[in-house]
Amino acid sequence: MNIYKIIPISISLLGLALAGCSGVSQGPHGGHDISWYLHHQKKMTQEVSWCKNSAGRDKLESCKNAEQASSNAVSYNAKKTMKSIGNALS
Repeated sequence: MNIYKIIPISISLLGLALAGCSGVSQGPHGGHDISWYLHHQKKMTQEVSWCKNSAGRDKLESCKNAEQASSNAVSYNAKKTMKSIGNALS
């Protein structure tokens, strides 16, 4: 088989494999813990929005984690900022 035929097939298969990493039932960025959402706040916001979009999604583990991370984000960001300021002053 020609290499020019293998590459598009490989890319297509890889795309299909990655599509299964986060099931639709877990949201666009589901399956992560609170710490992951705190470190990926844009994706956390998308997950929280997805969770609020339909009744019953708030019971999903990923929605609970994203919501908890959202609640913790202000203090997390404040601590991160204070650490950066402390490092800059050192």
